[in-house]
This record gives sequence, structure tokens and C-alpha cells, in this order.
Amino acid sequence: MKHMTKTLAALVALVPAGSLMAADFNMTYASPYTTSHPYGKADAEWIERIEEQTDGRVSITPYWGRALITSREGVDELAAGIADISYIAPIYARSGYDMNRLVPGMFYGYTDPEKVLSVYMDLVDDYPVFGEELGVHVVGYNVGTPMHMLLRNGPVETLDDLKGLRIRSAVDFIGPLATYGAEGVTMPMTETYPSLEKGVLDGVIAPYEALKSLSFAEVVSYYSELPHSRGAYPSRAVNMAKWESLPDDIKAVFDANTEWLSARTLELSIEAEAAGRAYGEEEGVVFNSVAPEVVAEYATAFAPAMEEVAAELDAMGKPGSEVLGKIRAAYDE
Repeated sequence: MKHMTKTLAALVALVPAGSLMAADFNMTYASPYTTSHPYGKADAEWIERIEEQTDGRVSITPYWGRALITSREGVDELAAGIADISYIAPIYARSGYDMNRLVPGMFYGYTDPEKVLSVYMDLVDDYPVFGEELGVHVVGYNVGTPMHMLLRNGPVETLDDLKGLRIRSAVDFIGPLATYGAEGVTMPMTETYPSLEKGVLDGVIAPYEALKSLSFAEVVSYYSELPHSRGAYPSRAVNMAKWESLPDDIKAVFDANTEWLSARTLELSIEAEAAGRAYGEEEGVVFNSVAPEVVAEYATAFAPAMEEVAAELDAMGKPGSEVLGKIRAAYDE
């Protein structure tokens, strides 16, 4: 027994002291994505980074693949304490979070996602309403590469081809789709596969990477390159009560990594684009480009829709037109 005790003591002495200490702050993280998706990969790296930079004082246990939250109601679920930290997507909410949900559509025509993210982050700094609407503390933002049309039954080559189609869409694309006779349907990406599979949807507006990461190549046959620019939005956040319970030095680590998480998410999404297209080709998806004049005509449908959105925000007492003006001015620079 004495020998065993001495052996155990010797082994303990070889282990770094920090590894034997329990974390001061055990937190849960919930995401609708898995670690095979670019968002999940970025999250896994971020979790490791936070734990390392807090010297193990923070421990984060992840729950992947909608184990705790959905995309559509992520903000509400986080605010209710379903998890301490979670992936959120206010752009998919049926209502509420008006600035966060509607402003991303004002970035129509942008082709550089890094510029989108830069402009958006400046807006977040200048207009506290973005954070106040959510009631949670944001620690990461998403911005994506341009999306196109993924379709079940036939390609889109002219705008007449949109008529009668039911397309899963972010809310900011619904107006332009309606202009040409299509119905835009908002739903989380994670719920889109079965709707395509069953024929509830005719298509989805998504990037190349979704052909692989969300397995859309299994349920669509065509990929029509009709561009849809993507604005930025809050994508990871901490429950406010939990956030307020953290000491300032821990908060500082989370805030110092907000830009890193946002940039890393974009970087991994861009890397996934080529892999997604290659996978789509392997699965037999047919790709077609859309004539420049058709693309230009389609783009004109976004301006009046976004002016109406800005006016709606103004009527709520929010700076819709002011923000729209700044976004369009930055586009022209």
C-alpha cells in the first residue's frame, strides 16, 4: 500500500499542476452544426483557443448538431438559458431582432465578403441597437461568400425561369424573388434538406460549400450561378446572465477573440467552396452560368425592396435609412 501511495504521488508530480485543477467557469456551447461544417470547425478551434487563453479557467462543453438548440429560435433559446453560449442566426427568426434580421439584405451587390464584414462591424460599433435588440452578448459574426440557386428540377437561365418556384431564402431575398414570380421561404439551412428531398421546396439559395457540408448535392440536380450577396449577422453569443457573472479578465478574452472567430469562420467557408463544387460535380450536379445582363436585371430588384425595409425600420424608431445610406455609400467607394 505504501509503495502504491508513493507511486501515485510520483505520477501526480509529473502532471502539470493546472491540468489537475477544475475550471473556474464550466460553460456549455450549443450549435445546430456539426464539426464537419465550416462553422463547427471554427467553433471547435475557438473553444480550444478560449480555454488556452484563459489558462484553463474556462472549460466549454460543446453540444453539436441541434442537440440543444435550433437555428431559427437560437437567440430566444440562448436568452432562456438552454446553453451558456450558442450559435445564433437572427436572420432566420420569423419576427423581432429587426435590425439584425433585415440589415443584411442591404448589402446587395457586394462581392467581397471581407469588405462586408468590415462595413458591418463598423455599423455595430456605431449603432448600439444591434446589440440591444438581442439581449445576449455577441462574441462572433458570420459573413459568407455569394450564394446561388440550387434547384431540383431544372436550371435558371432567364428570370422567367423563376416563376412558380418555391425557394428557401434568407428574408432579404424574398422581395426580389417575388418580383419575378417565385416564392421565398425562410427556414434554417439545417431544415432545408428534407424539404428539398420531399419536394416541399424547388430549390435553395446557398453557396457551393453547401453541396457537400449540408449534403444538398444529394437532393438537387442543378446549380445556377445567379449571385446573391450575403450580409453579415451575429452568429455566436453568450447568455446575458452568464456573461454578467464572468469577471472582467475572462470577458476580455472572449471579446478579444470576436474578430478572430468571425475571420476564421469566413476563411473556412471560403476553403469549403472549392470542395463543395468538386463534390457536386462528383454527384452529377449540373452547373450553369447566368448571362451578365440577366444578373444585372435581377440586381435592380433589390434596391426598392431594401428602401421599403429601411422605411419600415425608420417607422419603428430604428435607423434603417441611415444604415442603408452608409452601406450603399461604402459600396460605391
